[in-house]
Amino acid sequence: MFEGMRKNAKIITYGVAFDFIIGMAVGGITSIFNPKPYVGKIAGKKIHYREYSQMIKNKIGNYVQENPDKELDDNTIKRLNDEVWNQLVQQILYDKEIKRHHIKINTDDILYKLKNPGEDITSLEEFKTDGKFDYEKYHELLVTNDDFANWMETNIRLSLPYEKLYEKIKSDTIVTEEQVEENYKIDNDKADAKIIFFDPNKITDIEATPEDIEKYYEENKEDFKREPACKYKYVKVALMPSEADKNLVKTRIDSIYQMLLSGADFAETAIEFSEGPSAPKGGDLGYFTRGKMVKEFDEVSFKLKVGEISKPVLTKFGWHIIKLFDKRKNEQGEDEVKASHILLKNEASEATAENLEIIANDLYQKAKEIGLDSAAVDLGYKAEETREFNEKSTYISGIGQEQGLVKIAFSEKVGFVPEPVKSQNGDYLVVELSYKVGEHYEELSSAENRIKRAVETLKKQEEVLKKADTFVAEHTVDQYLKAAADEGWEIVEATDINLNKSIPKIRLVEELNKAILELEVGQNTGLIKGEKGAYIAFVTKRSYPDMEKFEEEKEKLMEEAQTKAENEKLSNWYQKLKTDAKIEDNRDMFF
Repeated sequence: MFEGMRKNAKIITYGVAFDFIIGMAVGGITSIFNPKPYVGKIAGKKIHYREYSQMIKNKIGNYVQENPDKELDDNTIKRLNDEVWNQLVQQILYDKEIKRHHIKINTDDILYKLKNPGEDITSLEEFKTDGKFDYEKYHELLVTNDDFANWMETNIRLSLPYEKLYEKIKSDTIVTEEQVEENYKIDNDKADAKIIFFDPNKITDIEATPEDIEKYYEENKEDFKREPACKYKYVKVALMPSEADKNLVKTRIDSIYQMLLSGADFAETAIEFSEGPSAPKGGDLGYFTRGKMVKEFDEVSFKLKVGEISKPVLTKFGWHIIKLFDKRKNEQGEDEVKASHILLKNEASEATAENLEIIANDLYQKAKEIGLDSAAVDLGYKAEETREFNEKSTYISGIGQEQGLVKIAFSEKVGFVPEPVKSQNGDYLVVELSYKVGEHYEELSSAENRIKRAVETLKKQEEVLKKADTFVAEHTVDQYLKAAADEGWEIVEATDINLNKSIPKIRLVEELNKAILELEVGQNTGLIKGEKGAYIAFVTKRSYPDMEKFEEEKEKLMEEAQTKAENEKLSNWYQKLKTDAKIEDNRDMFF
C-alpha cells in the first residue's frame, strides 16, 4: 500500500503544487558557442551546468516513463526545460524569502501536521471507509509502518516552511462582507435580451487608398517608434536521412518481418528492436478508433484480421510492422482495434550527421571570408533574412527561440558570423548579422498592410454608425427587430447578461451592459454607439439578486472570496518577487 501512496501522493500546500527540486530535470538547443561557466544566476546563486543538466535529464526521464506512447520532440523538450528553470527560480526565491523572514519549524509543528494530515493524504483511497477519510486507518499505518512515518516526516519538513511563508504573505488579506455582498449583487443582477448588432464587418465595400494609409502613418507616427533592432541572414542546414540511411532501415525492417514470419514472438521482438515509445510494452498501442493514427497506419490496421501481421508500412514516423489483436465496437458504437507495432525510424545515421557538421562548418568558414550570401550560393544553399527583432525578443522569425543569437546581435557589428548553432534535432543554423539600427521609426512599407487594415476598420466603423442612424430614422421602435432582420443585421439573443459579462459575437461593451440592466422587460436601450459597432437591445427577461439566498450562502461565499483574494495576493507577490530579482538565463548557450 505504501508503494502505491508514494506514487500517487502529492504535497499540496494552499493550492500551490510544487515539485521540490531534489533533482529535476536535457533538452532545448545546443550550440558550438564558447559557453559561460554557468547556466544562469538566480538572485546571486550560480546554476552550474552539471547540476542543471542532471535536473533536466531527471525531468525528461520522468516524462518518458509517464508518457511511453508520446514522441519526445523539440517542443516537448523545450517545455520541460522551461518547467525545470521556472521551478528552480521559484524554489531559490522562496528559500531566500524563508530565510529573510526567519521561518523555522520545530517538533511541535511536525507533530501537529502528523495529527492533522492535509488533503494530499485524506484524499487517498487507501485511507477511506465508505468513501470518507478514516483517521484510524491513517493513524494505524503511521504508528506501525516506519517507512510511512519517515516519509510523512520528510515531506512535512520539506513543505511546512513554504506553508508558513504563504501564511505570512497572505495574513493581511481581508475580504469584507460588504465586498462579497456587492459582488453578489453584480453577479446576480441579470437580464436576457435581443440585441440588434450593427456590425462593422457587414460593411464590405470599403477600401483604404494609398493617401489614407500615408495620412494615418503620419498622424500616428509615434505608434511606429521602435526600439533598437537587428536582423540576421541565415541558412538552415537540415539533417535528413541519406538514401543509404533509408535503404539500411528498409533492409532492417524487412529482416525483422521475416523473423516474425518464421515464428518470432512479436512482443519480444518489439522490445528488442522497436524504436517507438511503446517498445517497453512489447509495442502495445492499446485500443484506438479510426483517424487516431496517421493515414497509412490507420488504413492497414483496420484491414488486418485478428492475429495477422502486416507487411512493413511506411509513414512519416518511419517503417512499421503492425499486429492486430482485437476488433470491437466501443461505447459510442465506433469501430476500434487493439494493435501493437514495431517501429524503425527513418533517421540520419551518425555518418550523415558528421557530414552535416562538416558542411555547416565549411559554410561558416566561407561566410566569414566572402559573406553568407555568396557562401550559400557556392554550396548550393540560399540565404534568407529574418524580420527585425529587438533585445527583448524571445523568438527570431525563421530561426526560432534562440536567446543566444539575440544577445550576440546586440553585442557585435553588422557582418559578424557567429559559430554554427545546432538544434536538438541535429539541424545546423549558419547566420550573419545583416542589419542593425538604433531607436527608429518603422518604415511605411513595412507597416503598410497593418495600417491598411486599421484604416479600413475605422472607415467601416464610421460607415456602420451612419447606417445605424439611418435605420433609427427610417423605422419605428416596434419595427426594429423585423426591419433589422430584413436588412441583414444580426440579432444576438443573449442570456444572463450581468455588468461584467462578455456577450457572444459582441464581447464586453460596458455601456451596453449597463444600459440593459437599467431596464425592465419590454423596454429597449435605444441606439448605443460603441467603438466596434452600434447596438439596440430589447430586454426579454430580468432577474434580481436574491438577498435571502445570499444570507444562506454568505459563509460559503465569504470563504470562496477569501481564498480567491489570498491566491491573487500570493500570485502578485511572487510575480513582484520574480521581477525584482536579478535573474540571468544563459540556458541557450548550453541546451
